[in-house]
Amino acid sequence: MQKVILFLTMLLVLSPCQATSINVKRNVIAHKGGMRMPSATQVAADYEDRVVTVGISRYTGNVQVYVYDANGIVVGYTVSTISGSGTVTLDTSNLPQGDYTLCIILDNATYSGEFFI
Repeated sequence: MQKVILFLTMLLVLSPCQATSINVKRNVIAHKGGMRMPSATQVAADYEDRVVTVGISRYTGNVQVYVYDANGIVVGYTVSTISGSGTVTLDTSNLPQGDYTLCIILDNATYSGEFFI
C-alpha cells in the first residue's frame, strides 16, 4: 500500500504544470501606399492558474491590458509601464467560466486574442 501511495505522489510531483498560450495578433491598420514595416516589439500571452501573463520585449512605454467577456463588457484591466522588456499579470480568479477576449494596448499598436476559462 505504501508503494502505491508513494507512486501516486511521485506522479503528482512529476506531472508538469502547463500554461495555455493565448494567440495574440496585432491589429493592423491598412496603409495607403508605401511599404509596411514590421514591428520589433514582441508580445506573448499565457493563461495559467486563473492568471493572464503578458510578456513584452523590445518596447518602452505604457501597457494597458483589458479582458472583455462575451458581451464586450470590460471585466478586468490593468495598466503598467514597461522599459525595454517585462511582464504584466492580471488575476482572473473572480471570473466565471466562459469565453473572453484579451486586448493589449501599447503606445504604437494594439494586440488581441481569445481564451477560455
